[in-house]
Amino acid sequence: APKAVTKTYDVLIGMHEACMKSMVPGKPLKHVYASAIKFLRDEGREDLVSCLPKNLGSSVGLDFRDGNLLLNSKNTVQIKAGMVFNLACSFGGLKLSEKDKAGLNDNSAIKSLSEFGLMIADTVVVKSSDGGADLLTKMGKHATDISYTINEDHDDGDDDDESEESDDGDRELAKKIAKEEETRPTGERRSNRLAANAVSAEVNEGAAERERKQIELMARKNEERLRELARLSKKKGGDDKTKKAEELETYKSTKNLPDNVLPNQVKVDMARQCVILPICGNPVPFHISTIKNVVLPDPDTAAYLRINFYTAGMAVGKDCPQNTLKLVQKYAPYATFIREMTFRSLDSQSLTTAFRQISQLRKSARQQELQVQEEANL
Repeated sequence: APKAVTKTYDVLIGMHEACMKSMVPGKPLKHVYASAIKFLRDEGREDLVSCLPKNLGSSVGLDFRDGNLLLNSKNTVQIKAGMVFNLACSFGGLKLSEKDKAGLNDNSAIKSLSEFGLMIADTVVVKSSDGGADLLTKMGKHATDISYTINEDHDDGDDDDESEESDDGDRELAKKIAKEEETRPTGERRSNRLAANAVSAEVNEGAAERERKQIELMARKNEERLRELARLSKKKGGDDKTKKAEELETYKSTKNLPDNVLPNQVKVDMARQCVILPICGNPVPFHISTIKNVVLPDPDTAAYLRINFYTAGMAVGKDCPQNTLKLVQKYAPYATFIREMTFRSLDSQSLTTAFRQISQLRKSARQQELQVQEEANL
């Protein structure tokens, strides 16, 4: 790479380290962006300030990119210990003059470039002390660690000399090989190209055969699983009607959802016996019989609510409803299950209320199922 690119990259590394040191609890997020500008001015590279992006990354948490916690020049949100950020320092639209490309080989691809950009991105966590942020993605990023040089020079003169010296030997070797091919017992003549094509055909044939066997093995395993479920159903006894799983339906359409459901709110519908959970801003209902348990850890700076569901591939427990157990066994061979979901809120009261309502609804649903079983055995 040209020396101008390498020098600019070294400045970018220094700016990246300055931004990490500026991530001190109590400081606003805009302090990080201001530290980057201050570093460039102190280094005498004020020309790079105009090449900075609008933000230098964002917070990482339940969302991949939190739009409210951007590292820009205007964000006044205070930095707190334990925050995790994707620190992405970059320069864009940097000019590459002909003088910078003067020492490059004529065949180099950099010769055709007029602009370039540089970027360093790492995941960092803010420490509780005043020592700045701690680097989580600890990989070498200096120029000697991430760059390499390709020899693009062509010494045509040396190649010509070597080719002239080896012409006679190659000619004699070609005649010898041709003669051996002609005197083969089978009468076949094979070239290197045909031999390579034969090897390639064998490799492709082997890959197709492995794929076919894998498909057959998957079909056989699914069939064995269905037979095993059928045997378990016969051992438990009962006719097909009583053992048939009943599909769960809380709402026939989204129009039947309660009117007071908010996009990012955990809502419990006691009448429909379901819990409405926000997924990507959309309310999705889950029947109470599909929930295994609900956990409300002790709140810290924010409250968390973890909901575990009945899934295939793990013990469901003795408290699992019979219909849910049948549904899990029915869809286990080919369906994808949600094991758990965690929700975070700065308002602990809302999640606490949802936790109590879900626990109460699970308890009443369990009592109702036990009552039905007792009445069936009378």
